[in-house]
Amino acid sequence: MNSPRQSIRAIRTRISEVGFNATAAITSLGIILAFALGDFVGQARHKSPVEQSIAKVLTKYPTPPKQSVLERAAIEAVLKASGDQWANYFPQESVSTLSQSLEGRYSGIGIWLRKNKSGLLEVSSIQPKSPAALAGVKVLDLLLDINGVAMNGVSVSTAVASLRGEPNTSVRLGFERNQEQFGIEVIRQSLLVGDVAANQLQSRTLYIQVSSITSQVTEDVLLALGKYKHKDGIILDLRDNPGGLISEAVELASIFLNKGTVVSYSRKDESTVVLESTNEDPITSPMIILINRSTASSAEVIAGAMQDRNRAVILGEKSYGKGTVQEIIELVDGSKLEITIGKYRTPNGRKIDQVGVSPDLLVPEEEDLKKALLVLGGLAATK
Repeated sequence: MNSPRQSIRAIRTRISEVGFNATAAITSLGIILAFALGDFVGQARHKSPVEQSIAKVLTKYPTPPKQSVLERAAIEAVLKASGDQWANYFPQESVSTLSQSLEGRYSGIGIWLRKNKSGLLEVSSIQPKSPAALAGVKVLDLLLDINGVAMNGVSVSTAVASLRGEPNTSVRLGFERNQEQFGIEVIRQSLLVGDVAANQLQSRTLYIQVSSITSQVTEDVLLALGKYKHKDGIILDLRDNPGGLISEAVELASIFLNKGTVVSYSRKDESTVVLESTNEDPITSPMIILINRSTASSAEVIAGAMQDRNRAVILGEKSYGKGTVQEIIELVDGSKLEITIGKYRTPNGRKIDQVGVSPDLLVPEEEDLKKALLVLGGLAATK
């Protein structure tokens, strides 16, 4: 039997006898194995702790939840940690809810929700004659629970999805108003948002209420302007309007504004986006815009633009101060993120976020319409 040293010498001799081809083959095999090992190690090294944690829970926990549940929890935790007050995650089953809200048709109880500055869910707007309105729900009520499930820390999208459901089904809600808690039971209905309501206040004075900035409001406002007389003035009521689509807000403002800036915002990369009116023949009737402390987001954009460009007198209370731009991003599984990408500025460069729009005339809400008609009378006489 050969000794180990003799065996090694014999192997070397055989490799030498076979020649270059065998040596090359062995070398190539070594390189391939090295690359494969490196790729494996690299993948393990670059897997994030979040991915590792989900994988370990799924493989080690005796009764693991679904992977989609863990991923959703991770995404919502990321949004919360980002400090973005207005960020939302819409899982696949909630995407249709988002689309319905923006299109103006849904089945629910007729309220809009937002996170207030303390991170609690509050009612931002109520559809007139909806189940919620008939049950006595009011703007700024805090939503505490839905069917006994606490809403503390729950995202707006999750709460809205819980409020939606088949028509004629009931939902139990817990609210807080002025530090007093109360509960109600409401029957869901199939609802058309009906964001625009209009009527003739006086022979040539038109009142238009816009409840939310959804995809049809500009068209509906144009229909109202064509149907009713408004030579002596228009009252555009944006009270309790939570906002909505910024593109629609710009189109709505452009009905009354000639060419020029409506709103701008800056992105993280410092590029500035300017949204403008291109209208060469705007409606020139005297205008009053009514706002209150629940007028928010793109509704504030309209008020700020009309104020800066001296197109309307703003009357009422200081607005909410939600002046951030949200972008909706579709993820690989069809779910969507809504995240803040910038902050609005009025045509004169004023910030809206955390500041709001201050009215030209501060008037208690119960006196808004009466004061608006008086001011319009003076503007019409001047014109």
